[in-house]
Amino acid sequence: MTPEQRNQTRRDNFARLFPPAVEKLLDRLRVVGQKSVKGSYDWDQPLVHDAWLEIGTIFCRTAAKFGVEIELLVDGEHVEYAERKSKRSKS
Repeated sequence: MTPEQRNQTRRDNFARLFPPAVEKLLDRLRVVGQKSVKGSYDWDQPLVHDAWLEIGTIFCRTAAKFGVEIELLVDGEHVEYAERKSKRSKS
């Protein structure tokens, strides 16, 4: 296989695998968003804060792997690190 063929195969693999992975991620975020309905759920705010902090951090790190810079703001403040508010340990 030539280098050009190898590159085309890698591009094809990415084009085949990346969009469905993103769609699954977006779908799961839609499901999580449904839990924000106050009439149906009573959530633990520190736990929610920490979960979104973790999600935001992972988004930033993953985007950076693709050469995309995302800045994370928590409560309006740009952060590299923010304290967890819940007592739940990181698993």
